[in-house]
Amino acid sequence: MEDGIEDEKLPEQSAETSEAIAEGEVPGLMPVPEHGHGHEHKTGISWLDAVIAVSVVFISVISLVVSIEHGRSMEKMVEQNQKLVVASTLPLLTVGSGMLDPVTDKPLSRLILANSGVGPAIIERFEIRYKGVAQTTDTFLKACCAQGLGKGGERSGFIYSNVSGSIMPARDTEELIIIKPLGSDDKLLQAYERARKDMSFHACYCSVLNECWETDFDHGKRPQPVKECKVAPGDKLW
Repeated sequence: MEDGIEDEKLPEQSAETSEAIAEGEVPGLMPVPEHGHGHEHKTGISWLDAVIAVSVVFISVISLVVSIEHGRSMEKMVEQNQKLVVASTLPLLTVGSGMLDPVTDKPLSRLILANSGVGPAIIERFEIRYKGVAQTTDTFLKACCAQGLGKGGERSGFIYSNVSGSIMPARDTEELIIIKPLGSDDKLLQAYERARKDMSFHACYCSVLNECWETDFDHGKRPQPVKECKVAPGDKLW
């Protein structure tokens, strides 16, 4: 009998079989709840869950509105800063005249170009026209004041400055034309003064930010903005 009992062996439980036993089947152990990611955490109280959901949506909407308004405020601030920069570099060309020598107080005629703006003016083109026709320094006196020229067309007493293609600083001036009598002969000065009513001017100039304007220097008329100042070969520039 003893030998029979020794030969009879109990079946062995494999490790896999042990792991297969659910924790819930073991007496005295509580089942472990599964916590899955991405699942909503609810209180189990329906009205409280509804309040929480509405609150989340409300906060999200408020955050979105605040972000949009902040973006708009930043855009407005950038636009205002750009306008301030443009305003601080704005040139403004004007044409004036004088009838006396600032040093000697003697009679003469001065045609003066001024930059009355707050920024430098890049003068791409400037024209002096007589009866609507653009003139150069070589043709101007013959067109306007031939009767005041001496024999052979001498231009004594005529002083000029070219400004096309130059940069005029803010609050600066340039004397475009100076006509002064020589001795007691003031024929050229008189002829020039008579011709002033038929003279006109045109300019195209830009700021340092490459914003450009055209003007005919009409009183009460602002310079007109243009995309660029065009200068063609053969233009009669001053």
